[in-house]
Amino acid sequence: LGCGFLGVVYKYGNGVEKNFSKAVQLFKKACDGGEMHGCSSLGAMYEKGDGVRQDIRLAKEYVGKACDLGDEESCKIYKKMR
Repeated sequence: LGCGFLGVVYKYGNGVEKNFSKAVQLFKKACDGGEMHGCSSLGAMYEKGDGVRQDIRLAKEYVGKACDLGDEESCKIYKKMR
C-alpha cells in the first residue's frame, strides 16, 4: 500500500512538490503489485492525461484491473467507460 499512498502525496503535492510523473510511476508500481487503488488511480491519470498522454484504452485497462481486484467503485466506472 505504500506506493499507492505515496502516489497520492505526489499527485496532490501534500508535503512535497506536486509531480504527476512521479505519481504515475508510483501508481504503476502499486498496481503491478496488486493494489486496487493504485490501479484505479492510474486509470484516472490516463483518463485525464495527468502526467501521461491521455489514453482512454489504458484508462479502461487499469480501471478494469482495479475492478477485478475488488474495487466496486472502479467496477461502476468501468461499466460507464464501455
